[in-house]
Amino acid sequence: MQLLSRSFLVLSILFFPLAWAAAQAGDWPSFTVHSGPYARQQTLVCAEVDEAVGARHDALALYEVTGGSNRRPVTVQWEGNRLCWVLEGETPAGTQRRYALALAASGGGSTPAGGIQATLADGRVRFVAGDDRTLLTYQRDPAPVPAGVDPIFSRGGFLHPILSPAGDTLTRIQPSDHYHHYGVWNPWTHTEYQGRELDFWNLVRGHGTVTADGVDNLAGGPLTAGLTARHTYLMFPDSAVREGAKPLLEEQLDLGVHSLDRNAYQVDYTTTQRNITDEPFVVKAYRYQGIGFRARPDWDDATARLLTSGGKNKADGNATRARWMMVDGPTNSGRSGILFLSHPDNYDAPQTIRIWPEGANGGKENVFLNFNPAQEVDFRLRPDGQYRLKYRMVVYNGTLDSAAAERYWQDFAHPPRVVVDGAGKLQGKRVLVYTRNGKGYVHENIPASVAAIERLGEENGFSVVSSDDPAYFTPERLADFDVLVFSNTNNDIFETPAQHEAFRGYLEGGGGYVGIHSAIGSERDWPYFWRVIGGTFHRHPKRQDFDVAVIDPDHPSTDFLPPTWHIRDEECYYIKKLNPAMHVLLAADLSTVDDPEGKAGYPGETFGNSFPASWYLTNHGGRQWYTALGHRSEHYSDPLFIRHILGGIEWAAR
Repeated sequence: MQLLSRSFLVLSILFFPLAWAAAQAGDWPSFTVHSGPYARQQTLVCAEVDEAVGARHDALALYEVTGGSNRRPVTVQWEGNRLCWVLEGETPAGTQRRYALALAASGGGSTPAGGIQATLADGRVRFVAGDDRTLLTYQRDPAPVPAGVDPIFSRGGFLHPILSPAGDTLTRIQPSDHYHHYGVWNPWTHTEYQGRELDFWNLVRGHGTVTADGVDNLAGGPLTAGLTARHTYLMFPDSAVREGAKPLLEEQLDLGVHSLDRNAYQVDYTTTQRNITDEPFVVKAYRYQGIGFRARPDWDDATARLLTSGGKNKADGNATRARWMMVDGPTNSGRSGILFLSHPDNYDAPQTIRIWPEGANGGKENVFLNFNPAQEVDFRLRPDGQYRLKYRMVVYNGTLDSAAAERYWQDFAHPPRVVVDGAGKLQGKRVLVYTRNGKGYVHENIPASVAAIERLGEENGFSVVSSDDPAYFTPERLADFDVLVFSNTNNDIFETPAQHEAFRGYLEGGGGYVGIHSAIGSERDWPYFWRVIGGTFHRHPKRQDFDVAVIDPDHPSTDFLPPTWHIRDEECYYIKKLNPAMHVLLAADLSTVDDPEGKAGYPGETFGNSFPASWYLTNHGGRQWYTALGHRSEHYSDPLFIRHILGGIEWAAR
């Protein structure tokens, strides 16, 4: 599931009855939505179309193709060349639904009442449903503090009030026990910069603050509304001096709001932070920091119900890990609550949570919870690095059970896949997945990698042949394939000089090549292979977590990635004989790699704190793409890594 959270170009069409043949005038895209392994309920999906189609959006209508000549009109919302709509009702796991664009009757339609609007006034943005229900407010300007309270507690850049669908306030700001609590907000508590401890949560310490600097891309529509807000982390010169504050982090907050029905709506909360200094900014491991929620005062041990994805509650959930946590309690209109979801791509996911346990705050007014990316491990933000965290809130009337919470999380973490029928760049292509290993280490991940690429073929219209037989390497047999994927090949993978020459002839004749992980360790005694692939394997440190920086964000294998990609339990490859003609796409951040003795030898200071992790080459006639990632079998079920591979295949096949 996705929500729009940038600028919106909005269109909702009231469709008129018309003959399907007339509607089909023109060559307009159709779409297949794959539910994947999860059941879907009222799920929002989006698709990209080319500029020529997007330019005509005001004359187009979207229909669900339900069998035969039956076509059901669907409400859409456009943002440039991107359109979004809802999979109405239930979509069972393992099923597909088809949709098609066509010319609308009378050149389009009118905009119906409803939807969600976002309006900026008096220093705050209100999100209002079409029936004039306020859902939530983003507070841009600093909120004044109560009389007699130190003004250092005043700040903006938070969500309050968040209202239940029935209209009851669920959040709280500036309670007398914690004047620095602000509804839903996102500061760091225990950080270090230039050897100095800084706290942006407990404002009374005078270390610094977070300012809200502006709101951009504010709009609404029939399905979603959103905004982009800009925040700055400021460091005060000392606890007594606030003038001359130094900016350390720039934060972009993207909000997207989507109404599910009269009893629920959801809020996407995505924060991207950039270290704008020349030195590391380290979020030190600490028990609470990051996105937090302070509930209304009548929720406490006796009245509130709290449940996590790990089956924990208010008594035993603190300092455990969770994909989601939900809390509800009494309101004037009955019970209401919020389900908090943390995306699996987030740092240190599934993240550790901070919950005020039973008995905290004397057992009264004590509902506070917090997803913490840095409770157990430091979170290091390198100079000019960008770091993204994605959360979602589902605000509901009544109560939710754990099955519903899990379904919401799967929609967030693993949204349905939308394929533009017949328009995919890989439609009709043929791919050979080669898995030959010579004497030496053989990766256990090969079956998982082959299965993942076969799934990509099914979803994107290309055929896949997998084999470890070098007999495929003749000019005649290779001519049948648009792309060769060497998936974790290693050591000697050809048996005859003729096979070497067939491979060379394929590439020099314009063929596409994709190498995954240990493919760089293939044919270690063949210099041509080093040059054309980009290098040959040297060594790797122990398996560990580390960061990868996106060097080229405009390539199809990287354009969807966060600026800094947190890699889990992976081997950081060091390559020798590097081809200087390579175009680097990703680079390992060596400052996050634990390998002091090894790095001193190679790569040493040759690359500074970066080492290439993915690249492409075009100087041998064909198109060669490589990624050093993908050691564990589990990586081949990671949506980001799979999309990374898909982008490499797509580029190599051009």
